Amino acid sequence: MRLNTMGAHCGVPAAIRPASLSTPSSMTFYPMTVHYMNALVCRRAQSLLLLAAALLLPLGAQAQPTTSPPDAPSRAAAEAPRTAYLVRSADMLPVVLMSARTSLTGEADGFAAAAADVVVVGPAVKGLVTGGPHAAALTESLDAGVRVVACGLAMKKTGVTEGDLLDGIDTAPNGFHELFRLEAKGYVTLQL
Repeated sequence: MRLNTMGAHCGVPAAIRPASLSTPSSMTFYPMTVHYMNALVCRRAQSLLLLAAALLLPLGAQAQPTTSPPDAPSRAAAEAPRTAYLVRSADMLPVVLMSARTSLTGEADGFAAAAADVVVVGPAVKGLVTGGPHAAALTESLDAGVRVVACGLAMKKTGVTEGDLLDGIDTAPNGFHELFRLEAKGYVTLQL
């Protein structure tokens, strides 16, 4: 006995097909090709990604730093680089602040920067609080024009609030993203 494995019943042989699956002559099943199925899955995945992007777009618009980095340097400082330092350890904070400050004030030996930003991430944000061990170095650097930015994610994780920060310190929702923004604006970056 030869079994008919193709036809209107999606490849189920008539000999093993239950009677309840017999199809009236008006209903015909067409087997779906793998190519068609892949195209359908891709279209649905694209639709879901577009929907997710549309829903997340307003959140991205809200996640902006409290202040923006300085615009293009003046004509006199056009040749001097703009620098940004990423600090992960509070132990490195005084050295980085001194380097950033001296690059702006001309005290550096043969190096001058048009701008100096210090982005602080991780547990190092605890070193940015009022009355902290680095308050004097922070105040001196801020007065010299160094922009200090605290990572909002690190602040949340370590329990530091904006009210705890020394006056003049900016915040950004994500310190790494702030560094990427600065790099995109042409800043030379150093990660410590």
